[in-house]
Amino acid sequence: MTTNGTLYVVGTPIGNLQDITIRAVEVLRGVNFVVAENSARALKILNHFDIHKSILTINSYNEDRKSRNITERIERGESCALITSAGTPCISDPGNIIVKRCYEKGLNVRVVPGPSAAVSAVSISGLFADRFVFFGFLPQKRSKVKKVLDELASVPYPVIFFESPRRVTKTLHMIHEEWGNREAVLFKEMTKLYEEVVRGSIEELIARLDSQELKGEYTIIVAGREKKA
Repeated sequence: MTTNGTLYVVGTPIGNLQDITIRAVEVLRGVNFVVAENSARALKILNHFDIHKSILTINSYNEDRKSRNITERIERGESCALITSAGTPCISDPGNIIVKRCYEKGLNVRVVPGPSAAVSAVSISGLFADRFVFFGFLPQKRSKVKKVLDELASVPYPVIFFESPRRVTKTLHMIHEEWGNREAVLFKEMTKLYEEVVRGSIEELIARLDSQELKGEYTIIVAGREKKA
């Protein structure tokens, strides 16, 4: 009788490869194959630690189809490491379908904790954040963005967004239009060589972006709505 393998959901560095855990390296060495959204970034991590594994790529379009093959391999006794491009998998990234399907089949799912851009940003935001709302990437269409911001406008806790360099200024303008000139913090390239943290009003953050070249990955934290006295 074949013993089922295990799906390991492995957190990886959000930028600085030295932030990987000893356990994450051990798990990556021990599994049969790796599932990742971006094969180039996965290879960068694996090669850095001299780990040689086959990589199966997934995205939001093919995850449902590929999850069947992945779970079948785990049922046959293989173990798999699910990683994301950076940080903790299944948060604003593919992977949830695979995890859910493993549970449905009674397969082992284990977490290997690692960095999270959202939590890391909160910890150095300087905002009172014993509670916060994580949204991730806003929709592409302006009408849908407006709907999301309307729904979150009354939240009294900091709200966290992820954004690309192509959209970060536009997103801040829309937040300003819907929520006013709240206090906010902008994080660029966390843990990397050109890491930058900018605190101020949304207008001040927009002015800062207008004066520099936009590249890298951004995290935005906007203060929650102030409670009326």
